[in-house]
Amino acid sequence: MGRTGSGVEAREKSIRINFVLDGQTKKETLKTDGKPMPPTPKNLVYANKLAAEIKEKIRHGTFIYGDYFPASPNASTGVSTTVGDQLDLWYSVQTDKESSTLKGYRIAKDWWKKHIGSKPLRALKHSDILAALASEPTWTGKTRNNKTSVLRLVLALALRDGLITSNPIDGLESAAHQRKLPDPFSRNEMEDILAGLAEKYGPQIANYFGVKFFTGLRTSESLAMRWESVDWRLNQVLVSDAIVLGEHKDNTKTNVARLVQLNSRAMEYLRAQKEHSFLMADGWVFPDPKTRERWVDDWTPREMYWRPTLKRLGIRYRSPYETRHTYATMLLMAGVAPAYGAKQLGHSVEMFLRTYAKWMDGGQNTVEMGKLENLLSNQAPSPKKAGRAAK
Repeated sequence: MGRTGSGVEAREKSIRINFVLDGQTKKETLKTDGKPMPPTPKNLVYANKLAAEIKEKIRHGTFIYGDYFPASPNASTGVSTTVGDQLDLWYSVQTDKESSTLKGYRIAKDWWKKHIGSKPLRALKHSDILAALASEPTWTGKTRNNKTSVLRLVLALALRDGLITSNPIDGLESAAHQRKLPDPFSRNEMEDILAGLAEKYGPQIANYFGVKFFTGLRTSESLAMRWESVDWRLNQVLVSDAIVLGEHKDNTKTNVARLVQLNSRAMEYLRAQKEHSFLMADGWVFPDPKTRERWVDDWTPREMYWRPTLKRLGIRYRSPYETRHTYATMLLMAGVAPAYGAKQLGHSVEMFLRTYAKWMDGGQNTVEMGKLENLLSNQAPSPKKAGRAAK
């Protein structure tokens, strides 16, 4: 009696199978009707086949302990953890994230569950992930990366918990994507938009977008502006709140409150707004003019007022978020120090420079190119004149 190379150990009155799972040697006694299986020749043949089957399933990541040894203390369940189970587990512990972040996580989680959720977690292969991604050939690089970043986090948790011994997403490279550049409005476009809003929808709508244009506040920050945050003596507003997906939060996107200096145009629109909402009990600077309640998101101001105005004026459509980019570029074109501009917009200096590098010259590129054009026009004949001279 003894152990064979297959991992089957024939003992005096029983048969024991030895195998390695997750780097640990497991030993299980085969039983029938709750009693050890005697080491008869027939039973040993069965044991060898069973041992080979277990090793093969371990190799492919499909071995379920409870299916083979349900009475063993090593068997927690006879049903394997699926990728969908792990996705739900990971999502359930993301309790410290913002609502907007959780929305993105949930969309990605549900997409992965639809495509690979039914697969056993330990059986998930790199090719399964590639096949799922290949089903969306029209995705941008950014969308693909957003989806895979969630799966990376999900599988990293499974690896830390010991549910898998290697991560099947390892080696998946991020998709290349071009960062979308700011698309600010020109000064003439901005003035036409504000005049068009005032003419068609009244002063309160123009005041709202005027403050956005001349402060660079994020949409979530402009929706959450309160009168108590405005310092009329120092021409400043404290930006410390935000409204995200209808929820009022006492923090900004970056979790850092900041003081925004108010220029004369921003102050002009705020003073004009005072007569409409300053004495309201809830203190919102920009309530909905029709309902007198605060806007829960940017859908109403964007779709009811902004989009129709741009269409009516024949101005190429851009999101209201471009009011922020417009203000940032105005700051740079005026020659302000990047550190000041970054502080006003709530950016790091690095991000501010990376985002708005194109406008860093403050218009100087146009001036310098003008010098070259003057030189060229004085030194060389036009192509038409040069052609006549050749004849």
